[in-house]
Amino acid sequence: MSILITDMSENDFAPYLEYSTKEYAKEKQQSGTWTPERALMNARAEISRLLPQGYQTVNHRFLSLVDEAGRKVGIFWLHLSPERKEIFIYDFEIFESFRGHGLGQLAMQTLFAYSRTLGFKKISLHVFAHNARAYHVYQKLGYQATDINMSKWL
Repeated sequence: MSILITDMSENDFAPYLEYSTKEYAKEKQQSGTWTPERALMNARAEISRLLPQGYQTVNHRFLSLVDEAGRKVGIFWLHLSPERKEIFIYDFEIFESFRGHGLGQLAMQTLFAYSRTLGFKKISLHVFAHNARAYHVYQKLGYQATDINMSKWL
């Protein structure tokens, strides 16, 4: 089994961004960071700040993950910092119908190789604490926690 990383088409970008924005708003609500009333507005504002030129924003790359049968099985949204030789993963998803078959780990391994060929030395990401499945996968892949926020409801 293998995964190919390709550039996301500009035609796929707008639907991806709308879906991703809504998912980000849900995650921020679930983590308790944003209220339901403000979550979508906050998500749109934050993504607009990150991507002032949308798909064409400098140092941001939107990638599709394609399986051996040519099916799009997921995406990556990356920010590249060439001066630091670091990539930050803003978004990573294996589409729901393809989950549970090891594609997440395979996609990450493919990203590691892809990043090395571009001369990058480090990959960082954020994972919501309530996403235990993703956290576990990232630990298995050798990611280490570098900053942990904790809260207690009183």
